[in-house]
Amino acid sequence: MPKMTDNPSPVNQQDVTPEADKAQKNTAPVRNRYADTMNKPHRKLPKPLRIGLTVLILAGLIGGGVYVVKKTGQSDTESTIQTAVSSRGYLETYIEGNGYTAAKTRAELGKDIKGKVLTINAHTGDTVKTGQVLMTIDPAETRKELEQAQTALNEAQKSVNEANKTLSELVVTAPFTGRLLPPGEVTSESTTQTTSGESTTTPTSPEEVKIQKGDDVASGTVLGTLVDDTNMRLELYYSYAYIDKLKVGQTASISIPQTMGSVTGTVEKIDRIEKISNEGGRLFRATVTFRNPGTLKAGMDATATIAADGLNIAPTGSGKLMYSRETKLTVKAAGKATANCAPSYQKFSAGQTILALSSEEATTALQTAQQLVQTRQETVKELNERIAKCTVVSPIDGMVLSMNATEGQELLGDTPPCVVADTDNIVINADISMSDVASVQPGQPASITMNLGTDTLTFTGTVQSVGLEANKNNNSQGSMPTFPAVISVDPVEGQTLRPDFSVEYRITTAQSEDCIMVPSTAVVNTNDGVAVFAQPAEGQTFENTLPIPEGSDVPDGFVLVPVQIGISDSQNTEIVSGLDEGVTVFLAGPQDQYDQNNMGGSAIAVG
Repeated sequence: MPKMTDNPSPVNQQDVTPEADKAQKNTAPVRNRYADTMNKPHRKLPKPLRIGLTVLILAGLIGGGVYVVKKTGQSDTESTIQTAVSSRGYLETYIEGNGYTAAKTRAELGKDIKGKVLTINAHTGDTVKTGQVLMTIDPAETRKELEQAQTALNEAQKSVNEANKTLSELVVTAPFTGRLLPPGEVTSESTTQTTSGESTTTPTSPEEVKIQKGDDVASGTVLGTLVDDTNMRLELYYSYAYIDKLKVGQTASISIPQTMGSVTGTVEKIDRIEKISNEGGRLFRATVTFRNPGTLKAGMDATATIAADGLNIAPTGSGKLMYSRETKLTVKAAGKATANCAPSYQKFSAGQTILALSSEEATTALQTAQQLVQTRQETVKELNERIAKCTVVSPIDGMVLSMNATEGQELLGDTPPCVVADTDNIVINADISMSDVASVQPGQPASITMNLGTDTLTFTGTVQSVGLEANKNNNSQGSMPTFPAVISVDPVEGQTLRPDFSVEYRITTAQSEDCIMVPSTAVVNTNDGVAVFAQPAEGQTFENTLPIPEGSDVPDGFVLVPVQIGISDSQNTEIVSGLDEGVTVFLAGPQDQYDQNNMGGSAIAVG
């Protein structure tokens, strides 16, 4: 796991005792949890007890002094005031850890392809170029899968077509311009011809269909008959004696007894059929059309006299008027009406909506079918891509890292038989601990060391990216999560990195050049912010000072100066403002307490 480290820089110190040297090894300023206890007023002990304690303390000090002189050879007159001098220097913080090398560009080839290996054209360690054929595979098995997938796709597409058809049938529109007649109304289909050639009308009772918005409409519901009543037609039978005299286009005079009127029409068609009348005569059929003046309807009796060669040829009997076009409108798909159905006898233009329905079942069926088509299209596309990849080519310039196949081998499609990587562009994959990841940013410099046993290689690099999510492989219970980071390596002529080598890295997280710094033990926390006990030089004054709380064990001549701090290493802290170079500062921390409790801090809280 990466650990947070820093780069110690020396600072000039004065009158430093072994305790002071030990204090300088503590790190960034924190609030001293012992400060409140130290600054509280103490209750006085009884006089006899104080005299006894004084004797014991003096005896201990004398004994300790003798021991120190014997062990260190120092004089007991040496000053115990711990001070240092602010100086200029270089500060740096960094984290360290382990990682491994990886190719920035790497391609696994031949994965998921099933078939027999036909040729091998490159081997492990070979240098290859983009587009170079590395191996060929017979995709017979994949082609079978493709045929099955294509059949399944066709079936899914049929389901989409059927669902679309059902949805389209939920809307009933007019196929041509006409009038909507209710079911039971006399139409051309309801008229029949008698054996004598006369037409009769099947008696029906019209009943208008009324459908309201929100009504459930069943499939097969008849809405009525749409008829084109702007033009009428009349089928009549004539004697075969006039078969050669009647022609298409001849003028006909149509008489309608019910209206006591007549209209002019035209012979549209002559059918050379042979029908025998009840009297034994041979008859053929002629169809006459004419424009409806607006008052005629199907089922009315009518006759037509045709002028030919100076003769007015009459039919053998009357007929029934019929509409030129008509079609029955039937609901083909069940649904719920989205609006009221159009009323009967209304005129409609071609394509105009007569009834619209909705169906959640039909809509869901279409969506399901479309999703199935999309899935099977992707399968077909993937199989086609596999077949295309059976001629395995290198997508990059690089080196063959592995060729795990031989000619004649049957590939099962479970592992990639060939791996190619660009070994000229290597990166470091690093894991950053949760406690350090906040201090790592892209662009920070890094140094990399690779230990090869008898040789050690060093490289420089830059943090390229830092992951926002923790690694998924942190499975150890109680272990701190780590975050992935990528360090790009600066190329060095004559040195080459290869993938999957272990390395050590050091990422510089902060640095400050030519800065003013003091030992971290000189920095204290106050209610008014961070400060330093400083001793003014002769004739020097500080613009801003803070009051020194009563009871603070600070030597005479020192004042409490507020400062702004920057970065800190294990010994020193950067002073951004408030203090100049060459100022004597008091090392204020209670070092014995911090060392004893392993708190790792060095600043005393004042006030």
